[in-house]
Order: sequence, then structure tokens, then C-alpha cells
Amino acid sequence: MIRFVHDFFDTIKYLDLARSNMVAAWPHSYYRREFIHLKFAHKNLFVLNRPEDVQRVMVSNASNYRKSLANRQALKPILGKGVFVSEGKLWERQRKIMSPATHRSRLGGYARTMIEAGQEMIEKWDAMEENAEIDLTEEMTLLTSDIITRTMFSVYLRERNAQLYQAFQDYLASHGRIHISELIGLPSWLPRPGQWKGRSAVRSFDEVIVSVLEERRQSNDAHDDLLEMLLEFRDQKGEPMTFSLLRDEVASIYLAGHETTAITLTWAFYLLHEHPEIKERLWSEIETELGGEAPSYDAIPRLAFTRAIVDETLRLYPPVHVFSRQALGEDALSGNRIPKGSFMTISTWVLHRHKLLWENPEVFDPDRFMPDRSSSVRPFSYIPFGAGPRICMGKHFGLMEAVLLLALFAQRYDFTLRPGHPVEPLGRMTLRPHLGMPMTFKRRV
Repeated sequence: MIRFVHDFFDTIKYLDLARSNMVAAWPHSYYRREFIHLKFAHKNLFVLNRPEDVQRVMVSNASNYRKSLANRQALKPILGKGVFVSEGKLWERQRKIMSPATHRSRLGGYARTMIEAGQEMIEKWDAMEENAEIDLTEEMTLLTSDIITRTMFSVYLRERNAQLYQAFQDYLASHGRIHISELIGLPSWLPRPGQWKGRSAVRSFDEVIVSVLEERRQSNDAHDDLLEMLLEFRDQKGEPMTFSLLRDEVASIYLAGHETTAITLTWAFYLLHEHPEIKERLWSEIETELGGEAPSYDAIPRLAFTRAIVDETLRLYPPVHVFSRQALGEDALSGNRIPKGSFMTISTWVLHRHKLLWENPEVFDPDRFMPDRSSSVRPFSYIPFGAGPRICMGKHFGLMEAVLLLALFAQRYDFTLRPGHPVEPLGRMTLRPHLGMPMTFKRRV
């Protein structure tokens, strides 16, 4: 009874805090507990911190769990029926169509585009005054936005890039909060607070997405990219993909393909600023392995510590900080009955910092992911890209991009956080620094 009352008030407190900042809402006890069962408004909510339970929900019994309403409602206004929102047969078909675009065989070509775009950013920064200040979050987002549109759609956005960036920021401001109605599964037709504010953001976003599609339709050039795969698709009746669904998939790939890498790079440079001894080791590896040359796809296997920094950044600051599922049928986890309709929450923020799974979980220690120690990481205790059938299909693209750009910029600059600037992780749709990441940069070479 005492545990029930405690958990009830935990739930009330959590739901209230989660609307503003989900990662600040988790009770301290959750970082030690493996299985939490909460009840609110006759709804069962489970928080899973046991890797075996994560594996069952996301992999071995994934067909029994669908994305929860909270996930779908936050993204549907801007992604429609895109692959990151859809379920069932439509999801299976769309995923199959798009998977070849992120196959390993294409990564070498993508790497060249990433370095080319990164060097253009360097030219821009080099033209600025010494010790100029930038918002690293914004700069990284504009860069990865440019990269995803070049690689997947063969388009140079140029001035349209800033419009897409601002539209998505406005959308996050209106739809980024988690609403209690979604967490407890109220019907989707009920109006949500703030929905109307995002409509102008979606219209501005659509202007750019539609212009990309129209540009391609009017082009006579041959393209070997994701957009061409979508345009060439024909169903069993010989019908092409509808314009509406085409728009939704382009929007989905655009958002998923740039936001997470931009955030990862932002947090990585913040952590390096906070840990100068690790930054020195990074510089040493880059100088030893690259010898002054720009990083390349072939060099990635030699940049083991650079990759470990990316992995450890994703552990401490996972851009996708929570996965939510709803049980379609009854199940059992760790000997506990899971009723049909239950809501399952897997917080990577908590899982990646759990005291029973990690040694010194709050410490930034890239060596955890170096070859001689990485085998000690328990399967399904580290899932920055999800797991199972719905694992992010751009995982290898994103990891490669983060490693290459981290090496490229660390080779050239030393970044310093504005003195006294408060850094607070804000967990809404993604995990961003609440007040941005204002940094100055000093040229090293």
C-alpha cells in the first residue's frame, strides 16, 4: 500500500514535470529500480529498465507493441503518415522501399558529401573574426540539414535551409511538449493545447518540402538517391505513391536524418569543453591518424577514440531520450503481468544512466566504448537508435556523419563555452540544450 501511494504521487509529479522537461521528471529512485508499475486514470504505465524487458518489447515480441499515442501525436502534424509514424502494412512497405538508400554500400559516397559540406562550414567560420561566438546547436543543425538534403534528395537548399530550420524550431516550440492526455491515452480526436500554433510552422516547412519535390519533377537529370526510389515506386496496381505520402516520407527522412546528428555533435563539443584531458586525447588521435589530411570514409576505422566519444555522448545525451509503446495484447515481463492496452516507457536517459547497469554512470568516459572494454556493455542497456524492427534505418549514416564531422572540426578548432552560460538538457521531442550552446572557436591549424 505504501509503495502504491508513493508511486501514485510519483506519477502525478512526473506527468506535471514531463510537460516541460521529461528528463528532469524522472524520480531519483528510477535510476536504481528495474521495473516500475504506475496506475493513473485506470491506465497501466510501466517504466522498463531491465535490458531483458527492453529486448522483449522492442525485439522478440515487438509485434505485440505499437508506437504509443504520445509518439504519434507529437509527430503526425508534420510527418503525416511517414515511416516514423505509420504502423502495420504501410510501415512495412515504406521501410522496404527506403532501406536501400542507407545501405552500407552507399556510405562512401555520402561521406564525401559530408566532408564537402563540413569544409564549406569551415570556410564560413574562417571568414569570421577570431574568437567569434556561434550557437553551435544552430550551426550544426543547419549543416546536417544541408547534408541530408544533398545526399537523399540531391538538392542544395541554400537560403531555403534557414526557412526549414526556423519552421522546425517553431514546430518544436508548439508541439514539443508531452501532454498528459497523450501519456494516458485519451482519444486522438480531442484537441491538444497549442496545436493551432504549429500550423503556420508546418505551412512554412511544407513550402520548402514541396519546392524540393517540384524541382525534381521538372528535372530531366538522372538521380540515384532516396527521392528517386520513392518516385519510381509502383504498387501492385501500377500506381505511384500519392503526392501526400511522398511529401510525408520526404519530411520524415529530412527530420530524422539531420536533427539527431546535430544534437549529438553539440553535446559532444560541450563534453569536450568540460573535459580538456579527453579533448587532448582526441587531438592526439586525429593528428596521428590523419596527419593533417581531412577525415575520410576509409579513415573511420582508425578513429577509434573519436567514435568512442560519439558513443559515450549518445549514452549521456541520447537525442531520442524516450521510446513509448502500447501493448496490443497481454504479455509478461520479468514475471509481471502486462495487461492489454498498457503503456510501456523506455527512457534512454534513465537506462543509459542506470546505477545497476553502468559503472560511474554520470561520468563522461569514452573508454567504455573502446574495443578492449566495449564487450562489458550489456545488450539492450544502450539503445540510442532504438532496437528491433523499428531501429533507426539511418543509424550507420548518422554514426558516420558524427564521427567525420567531429574529427573535421576538432582538427581545425578549439571550442569554448560562453563563461557562465547555464547548460540544461531539455527533454521534449528531442534532447536539446535548453538555452542553446553559445561557443567561441579558436583556430588550431
